Amino acid sequence: MTDTDALVFECALDAPPEKVWRALTVPEYLERWLKPAEAIDLAVVTAEENKSLTYRWRESGQGAIIGAEDSLVTFELTPMVDGGTWFRLTHAPVTMPVAANSNGPMRMMMAA
Repeated sequence: MTDTDALVFECALDAPPEKVWRALTVPEYLERWLKPAEAIDLAVVTAEENKSLTYRWRESGQGAIIGAEDSLVTFELTPMVDGGTWFRLTHAPVTMPVAANSNGPMRMMMAA
């Protein structure tokens, strides 16, 4: 993944990190605030309470794009001196690690 593959949004919120955390983790609040579509499956990948949260985001159901990649949506919460929260959202495609050797499928097919 390159930096250009990710969508990043940052802003100051007039609420403490604990309140923003609840909006991201309590299903009823998440639904009202983030409004994920019914055809979106969310699963927590990592969580550090009141600091950062990463969801795996996957389209599902009718209308999902065939072959669409999963993506990771990461929320970073930083307390501000005025009691608010610096909010950073990063939405990035999931990338598969590349093998360190050159014995990938193409190399193996050429050897056959």
